[in-house]
Amino acid sequence: MKKREITYKKILESGWLLFQQKGFEETTTRQIAQQAGVATGTVFAHFPTKLEILKVAMYEQIEQLIAQAQKSDTQHSASLKLRHYAKYLFAFYLDNRAFSKELITGIIWQSHFFSAQLDLFKQLLFSEQEYDELKASVMMDCYFMTVIEGLNDETSSVDDLIYRLSQKLKLISHQSV
Repeated sequence: MKKREITYKKILESGWLLFQQKGFEETTTRQIAQQAGVATGTVFAHFPTKLEILKVAMYEQIEQLIAQAQKSDTQHSASLKLRHYAKYLFAFYLDNRAFSKELITGIIWQSHFFSAQLDLFKQLLFSEQEYDELKASVMMDCYFMTVIEGLNDETSSVDDLIYRLSQKLKLISHQSV
């Protein structure tokens, strides 16, 4: 691994650790640089903003969760697959509620960052049936609205969110989407 890649990873890991310990808002790029053992300018050479560090860290965390969930995926329909993966993802979002809110706030108009990951996820959901882009998109809309609802309700649990998502998916499965 090249020095630049090692530095990038150190900054990313330091940022994630500090975000977990102090919260996103309370963590400064100077603190991230100190934790990583680099100059503050080096942080900005790799990541233009603190939000960018969070986006990349969350992206990697989501990739790991999806890979973990794939190991126990025995579902055949896209809706049941979404419910399966949502259990892992909802738990992550709720456990990292502050980061998740910040991330959604920061990227709602920058969806291109996660578009490749989202496209692969939709394909994964339809891996055992014919791919339907419209249905996949509607399912993702249901999923993300459920995430937003859950993040805005401090009392939400993973089970609550799975139930809400299931109800939405039932509605769309009865429609000719």
